[in-house]
Formats: sequence, C-alpha cells, structure tokens
Amino acid sequence: MTTYVAFLHGVNLGRSRRVAMPRLAALARELGHDDVWTWASSGNLVLSTGRPAEVVGRELADALLAEHGTTVGVTVRSVARLAGLLTADPLPEGPGQVTISFLAGPAPEGAEARIGAVATAAEPYAVAGSEVWVRWGDGQARSVLAAGLARVVGVGLTTRTVGTVAAIVSRATAS
Repeated sequence: MTTYVAFLHGVNLGRSRRVAMPRLAALARELGHDDVWTWASSGNLVLSTGRPAEVVGRELADALLAEHGTTVGVTVRSVARLAGLLTADPLPEGPGQVTISFLAGPAPEGAEARIGAVATAAEPYAVAGSEVWVRWGDGQARSVLAAGLARVVGVGLTTRTVGTVAAIVSRATAS
C-alpha cells in the first residue's frame, strides 16, 4: 500500500465549489481507500491504497463530479515523493513565502521560459519535473504570475505552501 496526498484544486473558494472535508474523507473510504484523513479545509486528502496515483486521482475527480456536479482538479502525489521534494527544495533561502504547484502532468516545453517572462526579480522560481516552486518575495496578492500561473505554465495545477506540504508529510510519516 502507498500513502498518497490528493490535492484538490479550487475547492471551498466559492459557493458552488464547497466540499466538506468530512464528506471528502467519507467519499475516499467509499472508494475503498484506507487510513483516510484531511488536512485543513482546502482540499488536502491523505489516504492509503494499492492503486496507482493516476487511478486515485481519476476516481476522486469522477466521484466529486457525480456528487457536486462540478469538475474538480485532483492532483495526487505519494507521501514519499513529497518528502523527497521537501528535501530537494530548490529555493531554501530568502524572504517571502514559498509554494509548490503540483502540475496535472509534466511541465510543457517552454514553461520555464514563459514563467521567466512574467516573474519579477522578487519571484525566483524553479521548474522540476511536474512541480513549479515560487518564492513570493513581495507576496502573491498583486503578483501577475500568481494570478495566472496555470495559464503561464500551460497545464492544470494546484498550489500549496511548503509549510502545508511539510505539515502533511510530518503527520503522514509520524509513527
């Protein structure tokens, strides 16, 4: 069995995209997953299963569509992979909050150049496989890059702070 984190994109950001975390956990159990729990109210679901990540994501997205009538992007990563990402942090020093954007697939060709064309000097970034790291030196509120990151990258994504990812990994790996 593998322990995964399913990151839901854009839930609880508007009236039509409300997903209660207890119901999300129940839905995962109904799909046959074990050791299910959620983190915060922003669509972070932890579960254990023998199924591959792609299947887990597709099943959850289908179940959410059936239950809520709206498409919810679901990006799944193993806890082991997340721990490795945290260890390999390409932006370990500097001011501002660091986020990891989990892409729905590999970064398309030219993604790094497109990010570079929009990012400011206060927004160092790194593209690593199917993740994009950004340090928001001046915050995200007025950032052109933050407002359109998925469009700039060219593939669906969902973003979490490094602190959120670290907290989830810590709890998931606690004995």
